[in-house]
Amino acid sequence: MSHDNYELPSIYTRKPDNTTHYDSEDEEEEINIGGNHVMSSTSVLPARRNAFRDIHVEDNRLAWLLLGTALSILIMTVVPVLSDIPNITPWFPGDSLFRFFDPIITLPLNLFIITRADVMTSGRSNYWGSLSEASVVWLLWSFGAALYVQFHGVHTASAMFKHPIQDFNLAHPDLVAQYPVLYEMYSNMRDLWEHYIAHYLYAGGAMMMSWVQLFAFRNQVHGPLSTMTKVIWCIGSILYGILLAGVAIEFPQGLIVGLVYTIVLGTVCCCMVLFNPVSLPRGGLFTMGRRMVIQFYLGACVLGLLIIVIWIGKFGLLNRKAAGI
Repeated sequence: MSHDNYELPSIYTRKPDNTTHYDSEDEEEEINIGGNHVMSSTSVLPARRNAFRDIHVEDNRLAWLLLGTALSILIMTVVPVLSDIPNITPWFPGDSLFRFFDPIITLPLNLFIITRADVMTSGRSNYWGSLSEASVVWLLWSFGAALYVQFHGVHTASAMFKHPIQDFNLAHPDLVAQYPVLYEMYSNMRDLWEHYIAHYLYAGGAMMMSWVQLFAFRNQVHGPLSTMTKVIWCIGSILYGILLAGVAIEFPQGLIVGLVYTIVLGTVCCCMVLFNPVSLPRGGLFTMGRRMVIQFYLGACVLGLLIIVIWIGKFGLLNRKAAGI
């Protein structure tokens, strides 16, 4: 190749190697550019070293984004449940106000993950009719994000407005007996809107955003990852697995949903890797992050399923409140 025509490959347009060469998990210093494998220790092209370094930087950023997203969602979910945040007034309970910051923090992080996918800049132009592959990803992700934000608001409002009604009912049991609608108002806010409609559609939006991530990264190969990137990536997957189990344990009937969800999503992740190997042995299933996003969710599903099974073995299908915890 003439050096005059040499062009650095973009980190957003890197494609899986079309040869039958299988990358080794231990080949930390191998450069894969344009189908040519060059060891950085013997390379004389600084440009190729820079491209290799840039790819590692992008993988590291993605690992931090996955960790940050899982950690922020976990904090925003667990803190209002397990802590007693003081109320400003009966109309402004502390735990509900804390939840206001959830989508403000977690939604941009989910957005940043999607922007790291190669298909967002180099996907097919006519993937779904006249829509490009990137447009399909944006469309599906936006729908999930809309569900997430909309029903997060419904959940927060229901949790906030039920408390004054509850306080009134406790202070005036005679009126509640005389006017049963007072209890129905509280019950509908707490059970129907907060615990069922808002809970499940709010969580459904978050799940849909994660499904779109799997779709967007389905053909993308990463790494080999550095040791630090592997650690960050593993911690993020563990936190997301704890989140899946925690949400299942908290929601009404959530254990059944969580059990089915972790099994189904984990199976889908395995199939995505095994049936689309992208020139990796077994699709990179047993590597540390070569299929970074898919393996992130697969590991989380395995851990989440394990925690749910342990909980069911000890408490049955009772959620956290029903189990008295």
